[in-house]
Amino acid sequence: MSAFGILVDLIGYSVARASLPVLSFGWIYVEPFSATPQPLQWPWYRSDANGRVELRQGAAGWIGFGICILVLLATALGIHTAFR
Repeated sequence: MSAFGILVDLIGYSVARASLPVLSFGWIYVEPFSATPQPLQWPWYRSDANGRVELRQGAAGWIGFGICILVLLATALGIHTAFR
C-alpha cells in the first residue's frame, strides 16, 4: 500500500467518522474500523434496521479525504483574500 493510500485510509476515515454523522444529523454513519466485512446492499453502503445509512470504510476514507481537501482550499482562499 502506498503512502497516499495510507493517508486516505487513516486521515480520511477519521474525518468522515467524526464529521458525517454531524453533517447528516445522524442519518449517515461509518462502520467501525475493525468491523468484519458483511454483505452490503450496494457496493459502498447499506441501510441498517432503523433506515440509517452505513458507509463502508473505503468510501468513508475518500469522502473524508475530500472534506479535508475542501477545508484546506477554503482556508487557503481565506488567507489569500485576507492578505490581499
